[in-house]
Amino acid sequence: MKIITGGRYNGKKEYVTDTLGYRMEDILDMSSDDPMKIAERLDDHAVLYHLESFVYNAVKNGMDPCRPILDHIDKNPDTVIVCDETGCGIIPGDKDQERSREITGRLMCELTKRAGSLIRIYNGIAEELKI
Repeated sequence: MKIITGGRYNGKKEYVTDTLGYRMEDILDMSSDDPMKIAERLDDHAVLYHLESFVYNAVKNGMDPCRPILDHIDKNPDTVIVCDETGCGIIPGDKDQERSREITGRLMCELTKRAGSLIRIYNGIAEELKI
């Protein structure tokens, strides 16, 4: 598994397509409001994009966001996970947003333990943190 992280609009998707060679149809945009539908489509894609949005929408809808992701990774160890950094900045006043940031952070820690590589994208530049 590879994890690609970085700030919003810093070139993560371009890294996945241009450097890693994935096509747009390989990428599942997980920012939909319906986490159940997203969870059903995980196995159809090599790249899971916007993990942080999936977690937020799952929390908002009373769904456990971790189980479907961890199950998917167990079955598909070559998956690429793309997630915006969520731990920096202002602590949100919205309880769902605050809870989802905590869950995203904990899930990313677990995924990073399992990952073969972790790459942070900053202003379009890739930095390999775990190889």
